[in-house]
Order: sequence, then C-alpha cells, then structure tokens
Amino acid sequence: MTFFYEKLNIRFISSLLILCSFLFVILSAQTQAAKVDLKTLGSDEWIRTMMQKYPELEWLLDKSVQHTQEGKAEDFKHSWSYRLKGENFPEFERTILSIVCLYLITDGSLQAYNHFTELQPLQDKLSLASFKHLHEFAQGVLKDVPLETVEINLLLGDMGKTQIARLKAKEFGISEPDHDIFLDACLEECPQIFTTFMALPLEQQEKIKKVAGLVHFGHVTHVEGGPEILTKLKESGILQEDPNGFDLAILTYICDVSAALGHVDNRGSKVLTQDTYKAIEAVKDSIHFLATHDKKEALAMYLSKRAKWLGLNKHTKAYFILARIGAMMLLFSPEEGRALISCYRTLSKTYANIVNNAMDPLILRHERTPTYVPAVLVNLLSTYSKQGMSKTEGIKRCVQDGMRSIAEILEQYRANKTKQPYNPELTINFNKVAGQVRDNPAILKNFTFTIDSEGLVTLNAPS
Repeated sequence: MTFFYEKLNIRFISSLLILCSFLFVILSAQTQAAKVDLKTLGSDEWIRTMMQKYPELEWLLDKSVQHTQEGKAEDFKHSWSYRLKGENFPEFERTILSIVCLYLITDGSLQAYNHFTELQPLQDKLSLASFKHLHEFAQGVLKDVPLETVEINLLLGDMGKTQIARLKAKEFGISEPDHDIFLDACLEECPQIFTTFMALPLEQQEKIKKVAGLVHFGHVTHVEGGPEILTKLKESGILQEDPNGFDLAILTYICDVSAALGHVDNRGSKVLTQDTYKAIEAVKDSIHFLATHDKKEALAMYLSKRAKWLGLNKHTKAYFILARIGAMMLLFSPEEGRALISCYRTLSKTYANIVNNAMDPLILRHERTPTYVPAVLVNLLSTYSKQGMSKTEGIKRCVQDGMRSIAEILEQYRANKTKQPYNPELTINFNKVAGQVRDNPAILKNFTFTIDSEGLVTLNAPS
C-alpha cells in the first residue's frame, strides 16, 4: 500500500511539474510578445510583416483617406508609405507610428526612450522617469490583454477615415460621417468587415467592444465639449466595476497621441512631451474621480489643474473658459496664461459674450461635440510663429481671430441661423478649417462660412 501511494505521489508531482512547465512557456511567450527587436523596428522587413499581419493597413494607403489637418503633412522620403508606394499617406504614418510607440513604451529601455524622444526639443522633452511610468502602466495593461489586442485597437481607430471601410459598412446601412461614432456602429453591427478584429479570440473582441465609444479622450484632454463628453463613460459603470479593464482604452489613447504628428516626421513622438504627459495624467485622475463624482465635478477638477498651470486665479473672470481655451491651444505656462487674460480683456463686450456663451465648458449641451477646434487653434498659432510673431502676440491673435470666429460659427449654427439646420445629432467638423487657417490665416478676416449636410465647416474668403 505504501508503494502505491509513493507511486501516486510521483505521478502527481510529475504532472504538476509538466503543468508548471507548460504555464511557464505560455507566460514566457506572452512576455516575449511584449518585446521587439529595436534594431528592426520600423524597417522595411518589419513593415512587410505588419502589412501581412494586419491587411487593413493597406486601406490607409489611398488618396481618398480623410486625414487630420493638424500640422502639415511632409513629403519625407524616409516615411514608411513612401518606401512602400513612392508617396506619402498621412494616416498610414500615424497608425504605424502609434504601434511603434506602443512597442517602445512596452520595451521601456533607455534605447527605447531615446528612440521615442528623438524628435523632442530638450526643454520640452519627456523625462526618463515619466517614460518609465508609462512603461509600468503599459505592463499593467498587458497583464490583462495581449499586445495584439492593443495593436488592433490602435489599427481600428482610423478605419472610419478610409473609403474601403465605409463602402463595406454601407452594405449594412452605416453611413455615419463622424469616424469615431462610425467605428462604434461597425463594431456593434458589422465587426466582420475587419478581419484582424475577427481573428482575435472572442474574449479579446469583447474587451475592445466593452471600452469602445465610452469617451473620446481627446475631447476631454482639450475640453472640446462640456460635461456631456463624460456621459456615456459615467453611465457605463465600468469605472466602478472594472477600472483596470478600462486601462486598455487609456493605453490606446496614449499611443495614439504619441503618433499624432507621425505624418510630419515618423522617427519618434513629437507630441508626447513632458507637458502632454502631465495633461494625460491629469485626465486619468479626473476620469477615476468620475467614478464617485458627477460629470461636472470631474471636468471642473481637470479644468482647475489646467488653470493652475496657466497661473489663473480662481477669481479671474472667465476662469474656466480661459482654462478651456488654454487646453485647446496646448498652453501650459503662467506666461501663456497672462497672454490669454490680456487678450480676453481686449475683447469687446459683444465678442466676449459670444465667446463666453459658445465656450463655457460647464454648460451641459445635449448635442454632439464639435470636432477639430483645437487643430484650428494649434495650426493658427504655429503659422503665426512661422511668420515671426512672439508667442504672446500669437496667442492674442489666436483668440481674437480664431477663437472668436469659431464661437461666432457655433453661435449662429446653434441659433439656427445657417443654411444647415441645427441638428444635435450632427457632428460639426472643423477639420477643413484647420487646413485653411494653417495655409492662409488671413481668411479669417471678414469670412463667410458654410456647413454641409455631414457637418463639415468651410470658410469662404470675401470676394
């Protein structure tokens, strides 16, 4: 009998060892998946591998893709799309760079940090400590989801800008112009149009769908709307039920922001500087604050941080409005805050009222958030800088010309004074305006405007 139990114990221990070995292999494979050879990252061979792995990337190599008009797309010959097709495709560059940045963050080494920050000026550079913090955050997310799930979430982000995705979705009755809402509808009604998404295990598909469309992080970071931008996230209950699960959406946003100017130069992240990192951390804090507070309180918390960076006094007139404009213009310093206050005080009472009514961030509006307003202001400020204006003067001109014009357009539209009837279910889109003011800021003098049936705003210069 003793011999029988000894034999049974040996078998049990052997089985246990085999199981442990199997689990070790699986865990090692997952760890390996989060690593990449930095020497080959971004190489022609790596690009070909990515194209084979994710065939939807080919959809971005098309002139019909609607690309974001922030910054000016440069025809640089080291771009990935140029090496593939002999010409540059902005959204392809941005999407590929977002995946590159994901790999650099998950790698977390000094070499990865140097690659990530290569294009950043020393005075704005993301600190190594902040990069390490991003790495730790990413590792926490990857304990719950494979790297491939984050990659596919990044890939899906701009599919609504492609003609191919829209043609496929049209067969299912989806024609939503807003590319973010378009994606949410596709994942709900016809996810099969994305073969890479469907190749994921069902559990991972559900993780992506669970966080899709709950909040547009850019709308929060740049305060593009009022408390309504937090409605779906608040009502979902995910912040109380599964806050760690929601981190998948946050990591995706971090990588997307990192690649925002990939169409200008793709050698690293131009955008995720120390100030941008600081803003993202503030957004994360405000979102977690939302778990136990209402939407207005959470947004006010974030705005108060932005106001503090700008040196605004709580008793400053239009305190939250100026904080919102500063967030839209990517301003962070007290010097920039003083320029904002100075400019605001020069507005006539009529124009100040227009700006206040249109841009008060704590008014709850039952409408879709207007998009690309920050791109208008950022492009305008950049153009003024290239024209030799000081930062202070550029900020003043942005408010006087850009912000006032945007506020006038929104006021007229909301008052039903435009040819396009006011429709709270229509996304008003300033993307084309961002390109127009970047190339010709003088168009803001005595302009007229049109809004088409899809919400696209176009400025018309006086004849």
